[in-house]
Amino acid sequence: MRRITFSLAALTLFACAPESGPVADDGAEDSDAALALPFVELAVSKPAAPPGFTVITKKADYKAFFGENPPADINFNKHWVLHYSMGVQNTGGYDANITSVERIGSGANARLVIGEQAISPGPMCFVTQAFTNPQVTVRISKQNKSIAIDQNLSEEITDCSEPNWCAAALCGPGTTCDELVDACVEEAFCPKVKCANGYECSEEEDACVPRSCDPDVANDCPNGMVCHNPIVCITWPCPADYRCTPAPADPCEGIGWEGTCEGTTLKYCDAGELVTVECAPYDCGWNSGQAYYDCL
Repeated sequence: MRRITFSLAALTLFACAPESGPVADDGAEDSDAALALPFVELAVSKPAAPPGFTVITKKADYKAFFGENPPADINFNKHWVLHYSMGVQNTGGYDANITSVERIGSGANARLVIGEQAISPGPMCFVTQAFTNPQVTVRISKQNKSIAIDQNLSEEITDCSEPNWCAAALCGPGTTCDELVDACVEEAFCPKVKCANGYECSEEEDACVPRSCDPDVANDCPNGMVCHNPIVCITWPCPADYRCTPAPADPCEGIGWEGTCEGTTLKYCDAGELVTVECAPYDCGWNSGQAYYDCL
């Protein structure tokens, strides 16, 4: 089986290790070079373990986590226990591993870097149709209680498709070959469309959506559109997501309070509403004394 691998940046664990006793100095922490620590995988698991990483440094914490006493080969005067879980999955084909444990740096700057691996089945893989809870537990030597913990997660997808299937496939217009599923699938939406001025294509929505704009830049949006934040906030600060959107319709059709005449018809804007008055049999014209159009 082939695997597609996704490597994620190292994440700093936010939980602190529980209190533990002093650790014998083996001299390794005086070096800034990475030191690979040996670890032993344990045949223990936690029922319905949620996704995440756990460091266990005391017997009481072990029993609280696993619901049973530690096996005879774990002595918390000498050992720590590390547990990594992918959480409950709907099918088989998943696997969780701890691939490495390294101690880097020295003194107050020392830290443990835990290599984790999460394997998921690809769409062509045959898997058991039952809930699974991929997890792994390992034992390492006891560390200084103040040491920082980093996680380095590698995500992999098992590729069960036929190799080079796409090389012989003849996909029709508007489709492309997907090697992972051994099938012709519809082409991505955005390369096939051209969005109007003021809009951009969203592959996530398969649609043309208002494009981003800068409210501090004059005329950043085309004519007939305005730059504003469409997000309605109930907390502060409000996310700044300014978009070009059609300008609201002007009910006064561009006519001001002074008004205008269309033949004998008077039109003027009053409190944001267009007022229309038929002046006949009088005329409509400019009232110089009042400085607006009126029936004369």
